[in-house]
Amino acid sequence: MVNRKILFCEIAGIKYQIEYQYNYIEKMFRDYRIDEDTIQDRNNFMKISYTGEDVKRCSAMYTEKQPEYYIEYTCILDQIASRLPSQNMLLMHGATIEYDGKAYVFTAPSGTGKSTHIALWRKYLGEKVQVINGDKPEVSFDGENVYVHGAPWCGKEGWQINTSAPLAGICLIKQGKENKVERINPGKYIEYFICQFYIGQGNDEILKVIDLFSKMAERVPFYLLTCDISEDAARCSFEAMTGKKWNETIGQNTK
Repeated sequence: MVNRKILFCEIAGIKYQIEYQYNYIEKMFRDYRIDEDTIQDRNNFMKISYTGEDVKRCSAMYTEKQPEYYIEYTCILDQIASRLPSQNMLLMHGATIEYDGKAYVFTAPSGTGKSTHIALWRKYLGEKVQVINGDKPEVSFDGENVYVHGAPWCGKEGWQINTSAPLAGICLIKQGKENKVERINPGKYIEYFICQFYIGQGNDEILKVIDLFSKMAERVPFYLLTCDISEDAARCSFEAMTGKKWNETIGQNTK
């Protein structure tokens, strides 16, 4: 067996001790690393490792052969994500931005345009928009509040920031010729939304994820956006989710 290295990091308030082999892990976790020399008690770290069986299972997730370093990355994601529900946290599939101190998640089937849509917000709103995570943010619950956190699972664009913000809206994107948005009852779309969260293999894990999703649905507004890739598409989601006027906000950006 190849000797593995150890990396210490903190993601969304949880400290991890990760066993790994490939330098790709160092690259992806660089913004979350903790200097080993500063650690006084390693017992506070959740230990993450993987087996050969984990490698086989994670390799089978892909239709095409992936590099070994990327399979290792997937194994570590799998190990961390599977433990989040027990910490009252979730790993969610969605592109997440922060605007005016609040987070907004855009979710859609792969290739539908969530990354394109948040790029529109960035284009027209400039530095007022930060991408917390471009693919798989972590979600936590604190009393009545829901928070979104940056994480190393950030998609091909590599968009992520090691930061957190209160979640103010979740938007399901659907491609269309007319730009329109409506507030929805997430319960009517539960089959879709549940599939956007990582769920482990056991029934207990499924029930826990459903329970956390129900708490999210009680605290956060959900929207359905039908849109193209124009400025008007960004205006449509922006006004609905923030309650602000697009033209007034854009005007402020140009001053």
